[in-house]
Formats: sequence, structure tokens, C-alpha cells
Amino acid sequence: MKQTIYSICMVVFEITLPLFLLMGAVLVFGQLIGALMGNGAMVLGLNSALKTYSVWVASVCAFSGFIMSYTRKKK
Repeated sequence: MKQTIYSICMVVFEITLPLFLLMGAVLVFGQLIGALMGNGAMVLGLNSALKTYSVWVASVCAFSGFIMSYTRKKK
């Protein structure tokens, strides 16, 4: 049972980690470009479009990593 939970959490972790890193990078660099251009609408648009999703994906990634730490095999 522990191995099955670990395997599921590992798949979830491997999918969500690059996803939230990519979304976070797009959010930060897009807002940086918008700020340098003086385009406040772009900054606010990116924030409203990506922030909620990236926070949710990061939370799922964190919880799956936390659960994996309790279900992995002891050496």
C-alpha cells in the first residue's frame, strides 16, 4: 500500500514540479517585461491569468512531496 501511494505521488510530483516552475517563470519574467515597458495592463493581466493556477499546482506538488517523504522505503 505504501509503495502504491509513493508511486502515485511520484508521478504527480514529476508532473507538477516542472509545470509550476514554468508557470512561475512566465509570470515573473512576463511581469518584468511589462514593468520595463510601462504596461500595467500586461502586469495585471498576467497576474490574474496565472497566479491562482501556479499557486494551486505548487501546492499539489508540495503536498505530494510531503506524502512521499513518509511513504518511501527506509534504508
